Amino acid sequence: MKYKVCRNCGYKNPVEEFICLKCMADISTADIVEEKQATETKYEESNLSIEDEYKTSVELSEKLILKHEKFSIEVFPGDVVGRHAKGKQYLKNYPTVSRIHAKFYKEADGWYVEDLNSTNGTYANDKRITKKTKIENGDIIKLSLSIAFKVVIEKH
Repeated sequence: MKYKVCRNCGYKNPVEEFICLKCMADISTADIVEEKQATETKYEESNLSIEDEYKTSVELSEKLILKHEKFSIEVFPGDVVGRHAKGKQYLKNYPTVSRIHAKFYKEADGWYVEDLNSTNGTYANDKRITKKTKIENGDIIKLSLSIAFKVVIEKH
């Protein structure tokens, strides 16, 4: 049996999936792994090096939280935030926030946010972003100008 292993949560997804069915992370570039039996994995067919496995474990040791004064949204690598995406239970009451507003990425050098062509823009520290932008602990992210979040990066 072949599957894609999510680098974010470890879930075994069907090879045709581009987004993890468990945590919604981007798995479009995940390695395809084949099992000999139900419990034994052919490691030699996986393209993961020890360095890749280390990077994956380092990435999972941090989580990003968008903190609002009334609620928080925990964000994983590849998550899309918006009225019809992650955080929808809170953002549905903010009509200036787009249905799919911004996407968050975790790379080797830190976290990034990208506006997804939202109508009212995404702002990092009061500056409207037009490309993938690095964010740090303590930064302020605004989805449109109607709602602001403090970026909290927690190591665990």
